[in-house]
Amino acid sequence: MPDTLGQASTASQDYGVQTISLPDSARESGVLSPELMAEALTFLHRDGIIILANAIDTDHIDALQAILGPEAEQVAQDPDHHFNFGRETRNMDQAPPLEPELMYKDIWANPAAVAVLKNVLGTELVCHYANGNTALQATGRQPVHSDIDTAHPLFPFAYAINISLCDVSAENGSTEIWPGSHRDSNIDQHDSAGPGEGRLTIKHSLIEERRKRRPPVQPSSRKGSLIIRDIRLWHAGMPNRTPTPRIMLAFVVQPKWFQAPSKVLLPEKTRSIVEGWQKDTGLEYAAQWVAGDVDHRKVTSDEVDFSSRNVKMKELEHCCHCMRAPES
Repeated sequence: MPDTLGQASTASQDYGVQTISLPDSARESGVLSPELMAEALTFLHRDGIIILANAIDTDHIDALQAILGPEAEQVAQDPDHHFNFGRETRNMDQAPPLEPELMYKDIWANPAAVAVLKNVLGTELVCHYANGNTALQATGRQPVHSDIDTAHPLFPFAYAINISLCDVSAENGSTEIWPGSHRDSNIDQHDSAGPGEGRLTIKHSLIEERRKRRPPVQPSSRKGSLIIRDIRLWHAGMPNRTPTPRIMLAFVVQPKWFQAPSKVLLPEKTRSIVEGWQKDTGLEYAAQWVAGDVDHRKVTSDEVDFSSRNVKMKELEHCCHCMRAPES
């Protein structure tokens, strides 16, 4: 299987992750042509994931890497810091800086990504999660899982926007992706006996059955790209075999009507910037405003919750639990 940067790590496009290259005009304006939008929506619905290349100013990426890269091992030494599926994975939370001059709109409220998500989730979008995921040098991997372990709709209700601060390939820990798995996502797929994050894991028998039909891939991407991923999609953090931390920021966007409870901890001094993004792009932040500074090194995903607080949606959870979405 080829593993060329910017291409899916598979010989067949049918089994890969589609990369859509944005022209500079779309990156700068956030306006996608009808043709680009058609391509983005087609593959996002089919596979549950797309890569938008040339979506972010690489100077902004480099500025964050210069701060977060040297901090990674320091953060890892904190005995209370959150590691995803245990410290042995060497895969940990690492949130972006919360200083106004480092909160770039094309990272926190990327206009092209917002434009795509408006065509899937509707025009009233809310970001309920802003954090990051860093893969330190390791040999262990995460179990296959999805990011929602409660009854949930069989239609799109939450997307992660992932932004890596470097070129990414299988060598430095590109996430294992199971394309199309979102289309029959259901709470019954999960290993309910698992403790803590174990509830997110997918049953081994289902993994092996799906592997025969549509095996996983580890897509590669260039610095300046972003990934849009349905949170129902099966995936797994893979080992970074290099000494350089692979840092990937993560933002989760949901429709306002869904009423997810999670909030993003933000310092009051950034309010005008964050509210400006809403005016410019339409993306609102579900913010918990804090007086003074917020240490991004202490931001955690321990209490994150992407489930619904919409009363009618809760009433309909039995429909989500009992039915599976067909997959062709």
